[in-house]
Amino acid sequence: MVPARRSTRGRLGERARRKSSGLNTPDGAIVDVRVERLVLDADDAKEEEAFEVVRATATRKTTKTEDECDDDGILCLKTEDECDDDGILCLCVPGNPGVAEYYSNFARALSEALLKEEEQQQNENKVRRRSVTVECVGFLGHYADGSLTSAKTRRWFTLEEQKAHVLKYVRSRVEEENACFLVGHSIGAHVAMHAVKEMREEDVKKMVGLMPFLHVNERSNVQKFLAWLVSQRVVVRVVAKVLGFMQKFKALKKTIERSATRGMKCELGISVTKRWAREMSLVNMALMGDTEFKFLRDWKRNVVDVLKAHAKKICFVYAKEDHWGPLHQRDELMEEIGLEELEIVTDESYEHAFVLDDESSKKLAEQCARMLLN
Repeated sequence: MVPARRSTRGRLGERARRKSSGLNTPDGAIVDVRVERLVLDADDAKEEEAFEVVRATATRKTTKTEDECDDDGILCLKTEDECDDDGILCLCVPGNPGVAEYYSNFARALSEALLKEEEQQQNENKVRRRSVTVECVGFLGHYADGSLTSAKTRRWFTLEEQKAHVLKYVRSRVEEENACFLVGHSIGAHVAMHAVKEMREEDVKKMVGLMPFLHVNERSNVQKFLAWLVSQRVVVRVVAKVLGFMQKFKALKKTIERSATRGMKCELGISVTKRWAREMSLVNMALMGDTEFKFLRDWKRNVVDVLKAHAKKICFVYAKEDHWGPLHQRDELMEEIGLEELEIVTDESYEHAFVLDDESSKKLAEQCARMLLN
């Protein structure tokens, strides 16, 4: 079990707890959406191994009931027979950097989209769920909130450790909710596929990989350079130290923030990036990336076997001109697998960093909802 550690640390989490939105559905019912940031502890976890989770809950109000509040004073809009509701649980795995807060708007949009998609299908399956919960679990050490990482902790985490971390969380949630859907973005698609492979068949209903990073792209000069750069661990540590030193000076810190957020239009992305850009954040991103490049050189070990075993429940979304999930790998994958059951959608309007654009997050959330529930 994963008991919650109540936390309001981090400005985004506090704002998210106060936000809710109403959405009209075809039958006139109202969908209430709550987004909250949680810090959860596993029973045997060390402090630096806590689960940082962004949770979005969309609830259909079919009847008016008395508003109630939970222990934190957060407004909860209850629905009739809510306790008997077999809701939808969807767990999201981020890319690298694996900061859960980046996916707050996407989680909100996906919870709404899943509820609307289920609404459209209710006449066919005669089942009407009243709630959808979408949770994004962040990677170890990839925290926007610096207070989650002890100043004495200089540890970074490998891809294998992140896979074990996410799998542990997925298992704990499945124990509570019976089954779940999975969504993985970039390297998160690889991590989600690992969860599909390790979980029981009935535990994961379906999985969607968004712009999946499943194999090193040998045709990409960018990846070749990045793979070399992050393999220079001394260089990574020195650059990170310089970053940490510069942030002690207000003017230099602002310069770093402007550089890191240049070109961003999403307020969420700017806010999270400013808080995330720290010494150990850079170390975790780069050195985890090093383990990614080294592990993902074996194409068949990482992809083909899992897809052949679970092709009917795994879907992918590819974008145009994305070196992390290039179209030639999509084509090679289809040729290697040779299975018609594998659903792949390609849309050149999608961008790899979709979480930094609210409109892109909403559009991709709607695509995910269709693929997960169809």
